[in-house]
Amino acid sequence: MDSLFHFVFPIIAVLAARINIKHIIKTSVAAAAITVLLDIDHFIGIGRTTLHNIFITVLIPLLLLYLAFHFKTNRYVKGFFFLLLIFLSSHLFLDLFSSDGGSGIGISEGSGVALFYPLSLNAYSVNFNIEIQQGYIASSLGLGILLYFIIIIIPCLFLDDIIEISEKKHENLRKAANEFFKRTIKD
Repeated sequence: MDSLFHFVFPIIAVLAARINIKHIIKTSVAAAAITVLLDIDHFIGIGRTTLHNIFITVLIPLLLLYLAFHFKTNRYVKGFFFLLLIFLSSHLFLDLFSSDGGSGIGISEGSGVALFYPLSLNAYSVNFNIEIQQGYIASSLGLGILLYFIIIIIPCLFLDDIIEISEKKHENLRKAANEFFKRTIKD
């Protein structure tokens, strides 16, 4: 996946989710710039596995988000770290679905993304192509974008409510999310 797409796609996704973060455009551009930094490996010659794994793209932003809630930072900091999680995870997620691993349906090992580097050098890609004579009806990338919106962006619609509950009751993110969903189910 090219760097320009990694820059533009999450900005569009966040704006579509209507996440209420102070200075959303500036914040999104800053997070997108950090996301594109993962592709620095193309230019300086380090292996793609070094920056394209779940430890860099998911666990570090989750740790930052946890620390932001633990130390009760302001909404802006919490929102930025959450945005960073969304953006960095999109980079890895879309690379997983856009790797050229051949045709057919399935998860292949070989060319793709080394999700668990440095613990494992195995690279994975999702291959899902439905073809007709003139082209694709569905492809891995299309499926990846659809899943990204379902798994990541739709829950973002509830982010403001969860952060508000967290701040009012001085609870951590997990407890606030549980309370939000209990309220939603009762209503």
